[in-house]
Amino acid sequence: MRVDDKQGVPIFVIDLDTGKDKSHILKAAQIKSVRNLFNKLVLVFDQLLEEVESDEKKYNSDWEKTLPDDLRFALRFERMILEDLKRRMSNMDVGALSEIKSYNEPPPIIATVIQVVMLMLSICSEEELQEWTKIKTHLNSELLKRLAQFDPLGKDVKVDIHKANDRLKGLTATEVKKGGSMPTYLLYQWIIDVISIIRVGEATR
Repeated sequence: MRVDDKQGVPIFVIDLDTGKDKSHILKAAQIKSVRNLFNKLVLVFDQLLEEVESDEKKYNSDWEKTLPDDLRFALRFERMILEDLKRRMSNMDVGALSEIKSYNEPPPIIATVIQVVMLMLSICSEEELQEWTKIKTHLNSELLKRLAQFDPLGKDVKVDIHKANDRLKGLTATEVKKGGSMPTYLLYQWIIDVISIIRVGEATR
């Protein structure tokens, strides 16, 4: 896989060696996702080169002014990933949540993802997270709105990513994709992206 800059000049080439185990060979959709990530990395890299060449720093927000350059560009990359995910989630509507809401008792994977989302958005208390009947009343248009507007580094945002990780218990994207629904998978990706951004933010405090 070759990644080029805006002028078509190769920046780097990636050779993914899966060895003799064919089960590790990336599928077309996975290759597309990897390329998408590297394209975002190239955009950030181009922005860095522009700053170096002009000797003038360009900030996307007041928050960036407080960051050293390495963390500033790392955070910019993470934000690109989150905004891309939000665009994909914008196609979700209340109907997309109806399957999850219809469960009297959801599968463990789905329950875990929904619980973590509710915890991170401060919608449910720790006690309420144990009651599915209360949790599913929040699977509505207001939840989708809050997900779209959520800023992980907002001044009033307080997310305990350690509690979130404890509840995930090492749950992987592959497990969620196999054992959940597409809305559940997108919500899981939202959780992981938000945690990544908060970690970068915490490194500056």
